[in-house]
Amino acid sequence: MNPIDTAARPATLAAWRRLAQVRPRLAALRPLGDCVRLPARTLLHAGPPLARPPCAPMLNSAVQAVLFEGWADTPEAAHALIADGSVRLAAAQDHDCVVPLASVLSPGQQVQVVQDASGMGRTAYAPLNGGSGPALRLGLPGPQVLAHLRWLNGPFAHAVRGVVPATRPLLSIADLALHQGDDCHGRTAAGSRALLEDWRAAGLAADGEAARFLADSPSFFLNLWMAAAKCMLSAAEGVAGSTLVTAMAGNGSQTGIQLAGLPGRWFTAAAAAPVGRIEPGRDVGDALPAIGDSALVETLGFGALAMQYAPAQREALGAYMPDTPERLCARLLLAPHPACTVSHVRVGLDAEAVLRHAQPPVVALGILDRKGMHGRIGGGIWQAPIAPFQAALAALAPQPAP
Repeated sequence: MNPIDTAARPATLAAWRRLAQVRPRLAALRPLGDCVRLPARTLLHAGPPLARPPCAPMLNSAVQAVLFEGWADTPEAAHALIADGSVRLAAAQDHDCVVPLASVLSPGQQVQVVQDASGMGRTAYAPLNGGSGPALRLGLPGPQVLAHLRWLNGPFAHAVRGVVPATRPLLSIADLALHQGDDCHGRTAAGSRALLEDWRAAGLAADGEAARFLADSPSFFLNLWMAAAKCMLSAAEGVAGSTLVTAMAGNGSQTGIQLAGLPGRWFTAAAAAPVGRIEPGRDVGDALPAIGDSALVETLGFGALAMQYAPAQREALGAYMPDTPERLCARLLLAPHPACTVSHVRVGLDAEAVLRHAQPPVVALGILDRKGMHGRIGGGIWQAPIAPFQAALAALAPQPAP
């Protein structure tokens, strides 16, 4: 495999070099409202800005967040605040935040603060992962979701706040996790174990409720790694003419991307649902179109584009891939990350390569019930539509002289 994609533009390689200099670290756990200035009563959602009312799972999560913040006392009152615009929904990535699936972020929720030790990338923020219980990301209604959200952002956050700065560099965790069978998206068990090891070594009570929750939550590392990806990709923004993809996500109806050469500008298209395994009793018609900011993991080069490192993930979802992960990453990703000396994983999604090979990137995604009643109903592979890449490259091209 060629170590560097020699077909890439010089500007794209320059953006990649900026990305590769970032060294993300978990600095703190703080309330979102202390980190990011938002208009009053604003909630942050996944994907590009909403062009229509939120899908049912996102609306359910927004209601839970309104109740969590105390802006309303009943689900009915929370619905009314959202419907009349008293509570506003905004795209998380436009505020350097990331949220998984149908989750939303509110000012009182605790966020993992990911900073760049090199000073190149912007600070990024992600909520705590809700584990295997009634997590907000599943888009479910009901009091159990609110109770879990309160526990996660209350007793659990209090228990781990003092140990999170002891976390080893996040690239070191991800590099080793790939070697141990993760892809850092659909499978994050090794990365989650590394976090628990670091936090226990820093003083987290081994027999406490927080440690037990972490031991039973193999997906806990995902949100943190999403913020690390956002931090790294932010360093590439603003390189004129660069076709490096710096954002990719879905909001349950649309998907969108951004390029390094056009920072902050979304290019969108209708989102399809992931294709994969659906739980018994459900069918493909129940599947919500792609949702979540976790596609940033593949935008960086991990997840489904690194499935060759994760045998269990490949066995579960390999049949839904359009090609082998080895060929996909060789075509679409620019070069191995210099800090990943164990895995030598390739990073940097090039929009020009997507068009050159007529191969959209693939993302490993959970499949949610579109009606917001049953949560996660499966898992699969989502292929990004080609149209946003075409539109982004057309907008990036120099305008002809008059």
